[in-house]
Amino acid sequence: MKKSLLSAVLALSVFFAHSQERVKVLSGDNLSDYFTFLFPSFSDAVVLFKNGSSSKVRMNFNTFLSKMQFINPSGDTLVLSGPETIEYIRLNDYLFFYNRYYYQIIDAADSLKLTVCRKTTFDHASTGALGTTTHGNIESYDSYITPGGDKKLLVRDDMDVIHETIYSLIGKNGATISANKSGFIKTFPDKKKDIENFLKTNKVDFNNFADLDKLFQFCKSQGK
Repeated sequence: MKKSLLSAVLALSVFFAHSQERVKVLSGDNLSDYFTFLFPSFSDAVVLFKNGSSSKVRMNFNTFLSKMQFINPSGDTLVLSGPETIEYIRLNDYLFFYNRYYYQIIDAADSLKLTVCRKTTFDHASTGALGTTTHGNIESYDSYITPGGDKKLLVRDDMDVIHETIYSLIGKNGATISANKSGFIKTFPDKKKDIENFLKTNKVDFNNFADLDKLFQFCKSQGK
């Protein structure tokens, strides 16, 4: 089943810095037909590992799987393994780091980071012996596909693929705050009035990459 039959429902959470999309994938579909990527093409990236070593490879971020992929010397596109060993990835002028999920640093000021985390989970539906349907929420698709010819990834059972996009402000100690109005004011308490005035004169979508970056840059420009 091709992308034209893809079914998606967008739901915004009450935190206003968190969006969710649900995609229906049917049994027999080629999962790779659904793949989308963050950047238009694979580009040269630098991977710095926690042991101090580094590597250069062509990469892109698979937004359907929420995984980093790279092209190996044979020309195959593979999922990057062992992301917990990575300090950061520099790709297309952005830094990415891994903490259970990949985080993209949109902007930074000293030790403060404005980030976006893209998460994917798979809600797998299976039919039991008595005809009942059970659901299981998982974070890896590996157990629910069958490799096919021509590098196809065939889905064995119907499943919903749930995408979440979460914008956060992360401080020096790793404390994470939702990048919404209250989160910005809590992070920049001395600029509360400035932020409120900015939001009155500028329409800010707290689920929009560019809008949040614009607000973050404004907060930085106001000085200490």
